[in-house]
Amino acid sequence: MGNINNSLLKAFLNLIPSAVLVVDQQGNVCAFNIPARKLFGISEEDCGKSLNDLFSLKIPDRRFQSAKKVHLKSIDINGINYELRSVAVNTDDFKGRIVLLTEVTEVKVLRDQLSEVSVLKEELEKVIDGSYDYIFVTDAKGNVKRINDAYSRITGYKREEIVGQNIYDLVARGYFDRAVSIDVIESQQTQTLTQTLKSGKTVLVTGNPLFSDTGEFIGVVTNGRDITELNRLKQEIKLAEGLTQHYQKQLLKFQMDTEGDYIVASPKMAEVSDLIQRIAKVDSTVLINGESGVGKEIVAREIHRNSLRSERPYICINCAAIPDNLLESELFGYEGGAFTGANKHGKMGIFELANGGTLFLDEIGELPFYLQAKLLRVIQENEILRVGGTTPIRIDVRLITATNRDLWKMVNERQFREDLYYRLNVVQVRIPPLRERKEEIPVFVEYFIGMLNKKYKLSKRISPELIDGLMSYDWPGNIRELRNALEQAYVTSPGAIITDIKLGPQQELHMAIEANSRPVSLSLKDALSQYESKIIKDALEAHGTTRKAAAALGVSQATIWRKAKQYNISLNEEGDN
Repeated sequence: MGNINNSLLKAFLNLIPSAVLVVDQQGNVCAFNIPARKLFGISEEDCGKSLNDLFSLKIPDRRFQSAKKVHLKSIDINGINYELRSVAVNTDDFKGRIVLLTEVTEVKVLRDQLSEVSVLKEELEKVIDGSYDYIFVTDAKGNVKRINDAYSRITGYKREEIVGQNIYDLVARGYFDRAVSIDVIESQQTQTLTQTLKSGKTVLVTGNPLFSDTGEFIGVVTNGRDITELNRLKQEIKLAEGLTQHYQKQLLKFQMDTEGDYIVASPKMAEVSDLIQRIAKVDSTVLINGESGVGKEIVAREIHRNSLRSERPYICINCAAIPDNLLESELFGYEGGAFTGANKHGKMGIFELANGGTLFLDEIGELPFYLQAKLLRVIQENEILRVGGTTPIRIDVRLITATNRDLWKMVNERQFREDLYYRLNVVQVRIPPLRERKEEIPVFVEYFIGMLNKKYKLSKRISPELIDGLMSYDWPGNIRELRNALEQAYVTSPGAIITDIKLGPQQELHMAIEANSRPVSLSLKDALSQYESKIIKDALEAHGTTRKAAAALGVSQATIWRKAKQYNISLNEEGDN
C-alpha cells in the first residue's frame, strides 16, 4: 500500500473527529486514527490484521472489490449505533477502502441543527416579506442584495429591476431623487430622510449600517414607511376650523339613527348614555320615563342597538294609538274564528313577531286595566295565549316600556296594577327635558338644519343671533317642538339665512333678526365653538378638575386640556394634582 503509514497521513487522519480505518483489498487494516483506536481498543501492532477478525464488522470482501465508490450501513458497537460509510480508493499506490464510523446521535444532532437553521431562515424570510414597511438591503459597495414584497408595493419597482443592481447606478438612472443607503455607506452611521418617489408617494426612510463581529462594515439595511396618507391627514387637521364633524362625534358623542336622533352633548345625557350602555347587555325590563317629545323611543332603539339582540327584530307599538278593543289581539294575536271578522287562519301578535328581539311599548300608562294582568303573566311566564286560543306559546322577548305619566300615582289611584308596576320598573331611565340640557340645542339645530338641507337639496343656515333666543326658550314640547319650529322656519324662510322663527303651541312667540340690523358675523360653526367653550368652562367650574370634567363630558383629559388652551380657559392646575 506504499507509504500509507507515514507520519503525514497519520496526522491527517487524527484531525478527523470520527473513527477512520484504512483497509486494503484483502480486508486487512492498514491504518487508523486516534478515535478508532479508542473505539475498538487497538494498537499499532494490530495493523495488517483482518478487519473482520479485529472488529467483527462482517464486511464482505466483495464490497472491497465493488466498483461502487460509497457504501452506507448502520451497525451497533458496544450498544451504540453507528453510521458506517465505506469509500473505495483505487490509485497506483493503494487499492482498498477508507471506512468512516460516525455515531448516529451525533449525526442526528447535526441534522437537527441544520433543520433548525433552515426553519429559522424560513421564518426570517416570512417576517421580512410580511413587514408593512419596506426593507432594502445592500452590501458595503451598494449592491442590492434583497428587497421584500412591501418594497414593490410602495415603490412600484419589481424585484428583478432592483435586486443585483448598484444603488449608485439606480440613483444616476433616476429611480430615486436620493438614497439613504449611499449616505450610510459614506458615513457608516444611521441616517433618516424623506424620499419622494416617481409615483408621487412620500416615504420616510431610515438606513442602518451593518457590521461584522470583527467590526468590519458589511452593508446597509433600510426601512421605509409610506407617509403619504399621514401627510394628507395632517393637512386636513391643519385646515380644519371650528367644530368638525369628527370632533362632534368624539367630544359630544354625536350619534344618529336612521329613524331618530340620538345626541349626547350635556353631562346629564352623558349619564343617561352611560346607563344605556350598561343595561343594554342584559335582558332586564326597562321603564323609560320622560316628558312628551324628549326622545323616549330613540333611547329604546339605542338600548336595542347596543344589546345582544341587535340583529333580531325591534318592534315599537304605541298603546294609546290602538283602540282598546283591538289592542289585545294586536299584542297577543288570535286563533282562526276567534271573533266576527277575524281571519279564518288566525294571526300572529306583536309578541310573536318580536320573538328573540325587543318589544317597545310606548305610553304604557294607557294600557287598559284588564290587559295589564295578561301582560304581567307574559313577563312572569315568558309565554302568551292568543285570543280564542287554549295552548300557550313560548316567547323570548326583551320588554322596554315608556310613559310620560306618573305610574306610581296611577298605582295609588288604582288605575295601574302595583305588581305590574314593579315588574316593569326593574331599571328606570329618566330622560331629562330639553330645558334641563339647553347646551344641546346648538347641536340639534345643526343636525336638523343639515337634515332639511339634505332632504330639499338646499344649503340654508340659521342666523347665529337666533340661537340665543332658542337657548332662552323653555321648550315645553321638548325636542319634537324644536324640530317642528326649525322645519317651519326653514320652509318659510325666503333667503339662504333663516332670520325668523316662531315658537310656542300657537306660535305666539316671534323671534326675528332684521336683515339690515347688523351683518351676520358668525357662521354656525363659530357659534357652536362659542357654546363648546361654554360647555367646557361650565364643566370645569362644576367639577373642579380636568379629570372629572373629562369624565362628565365623556372625553379624555387631554382633550379638555387642549380645548381649554384653544379657548383661553384658565385651569386649576393644583386641583389636578
